[in-house]
Amino acid sequence: MKLNLGIVVSLLSIASAESFCPSKPAETKEQTDIFYQFVRKFYINKDVKTAFADHFDHTYIEHNPNASSGWTDSSLDGLAGFIASANLTILHAGFYNNTGYVHFREDVVGSPPTAVVDILKFDGTCIVEHWDVAQARPENPSNPRAMW
Repeated sequence: MKLNLGIVVSLLSIASAESFCPSKPAETKEQTDIFYQFVRKFYINKDVKTAFADHFDHTYIEHNPNASSGWTDSSLDGLAGFIASANLTILHAGFYNNTGYVHFREDVVGSPPTAVVDILKFDGTCIVEHWDVAQARPENPSNPRAMW
């Protein structure tokens, strides 16, 4: 089996990089790999601060009306605490045209289960914009199909 030296070097550089921000030019394959590294760090390992430090521009644009654009280590404390206490189940994830999405179920004690979609726009290697949509499961839904 022949290995393409360019692919090996590219994967090694991605794996060894400490941060993908500030942004550098990237092809779609590299962006996709970087996106899934973010997904692993944030949603699976729940390492919010590392995920942001490695993947988010400090001046990223936030479209959630309950959050501010940009981030600092101290501004992530609340988010890190929330994510640590939540059970997140990834249902779908994908990357296309400089944009990644993660559709997941969020379970938090004392709250109804919530369907969430995070949308993350990349500029090269770095996340520069975020949108999210969330819908809590109604207590008495009229549609018998599950949200998940």
